[in-house]
Amino acid sequence: MNARKADQKQLKITVSEDVYHLLKRLAGVKASSMNKVVGEAIDRYLEESDIQELIERYNLEE
Repeated sequence: MNARKADQKQLKITVSEDVYHLLKRLAGVKASSMNKVVGEAIDRYLEESDIQELIERYNLEE
């Protein structure tokens, strides 16, 4: 198991069995980990314009 960096927090999520297996297969195809695949998806979500608007409007980065 990889040690987390000091500036990282663990996040626990629950997904359907179908989603779990799809993510696991995607990670395998990408020669990556499920953690990295989900992390990339979260990063993309946070970059979406409507989400960025909410972050800015409510000063969520502070």
